[in-house]
Order: sequence, then structure tokens, then C-alpha cells
Amino acid sequence: MRPPIPVRQDFRSWTEEKLRNMDTDQFHHINNSAMASFFEAGRMEVFSAPDVRQVIGSASLAVVRLLINFHRELFYPRKVAVGSSVMRVGERSFEFCQGLFDGEDCVASAEVVCVLLDSSTGRAQPIGEPLRNRLLSGRAVR
Repeated sequence: MRPPIPVRQDFRSWTEEKLRNMDTDQFHHINNSAMASFFEAGRMEVFSAPDVRQVIGSASLAVVRLLINFHRELFYPRKVAVGSSVMRVGERSFEFCQGLFDGEDCVASAEVVCVLLDSSTGRAQPIGEPLRNRLLSGRAVR
């Protein structure tokens, strides 16, 4: 069973991306790998906030699971909006839901599980309360 198609109100954080000719495939629509990079830009918008960067410190972010549902084709040229919200924060991982929007239409949605990697060990590190609180303050409405 397919999950419901998200709507704009489901998301708290937003970024805009300009589609490029190089994002198209031989069928003239935006390639699915380009859509994955737009979702990455949306997640990085959340983590570029100065208060989040301060809490993360020297840790790095890693995607350990990425599921993308494609709802309709997307064509060049235009701008798209990427909505992102953190749905859950566990002990060592957190889950994003994201939507890629052409106007009011969600053309693709993503579920993403991320971890923070300790810079000295390369292993997933526990998520402290300051980061947990910050991530959940932008939680989705759903």
C-alpha cells in the first residue's frame, strides 16, 4: 500500500531549488537521482542553522536509509520547493519526512533515516537532548 501523498502543511523547513537542464534524462523529465539531491539540499537546510551546527559540533551526518516515492513527472525549466520535517528522534538515529513540490503539487516524497557520526570513531553517536529538542521543534504536523 502506498503512503498518502504529503501536502505543504506537513512540513516546517523549506528550501527552494532551481531545476537545471543537466537534471533531465533522455525523456526530458527530471531524473530520479536529481530528485534525491534536492531532498539532500532540504536536509542540509535544517542542519545549516547556526544553533544546530553548534549542537552537532564536529560530528557529521550520514544517511543510512532513503526511500523515495515518485508521484508524478517533473519537467525542466522551473523552481521547486523542498519541505522537510523530523518525525522521530531515537537514541542514535532520526527520521525525516520530505516532499518535493511543484507549486502545490507534491511530485515526490522521501522517508530518510540519518545518524550522526562521531568524527574520531566514525560510528553513530548518541543524540543528546539539545539536538533532540531542536530537531523535534521542527516536527511535522501529521
